[in-house]
Amino acid sequence: MMTRTPENRIKAFIELIESQASIFSPENRVDLDQQLDTFPEDVESLSNAITDWCLKYIHIDLALNQKLDTSYGSMDRKLRSITPTIREPQKEDFKKLIKNQMRKSFPETTTETKPSDSNQ
Repeated sequence: MMTRTPENRIKAFIELIESQASIFSPENRVDLDQQLDTFPEDVESLSNAITDWCLKYIHIDLALNQKLDTSYGSMDRKLRSITPTIREPQKEDFKKLIKNQMRKSFPETTTETKPSDSNQ
């Protein structure tokens, strides 16, 4: 049985955004989009920041813990087949993976933060 490592928590959070996008309300999505840039880069601190953010939204925290229990329990082989895109990313890639998954799952709330008409 796998333990709940910081890496597993981050991967489970990315999977949650991918597979259960509907549990994130528009408010949750905007908040996460804004907060993500302030999250630290290193894996352990990023995992802690995700945990702290999820605790603000108990339904998301519960879903994340359920995903950790089911996906990161004794089903290691199944997990690898479900998440082929999350193959041993570099530690600094986790925030990028979260942002990319948010763009796919929440296209309406994760527009690029660079204003296109600021060159006037």
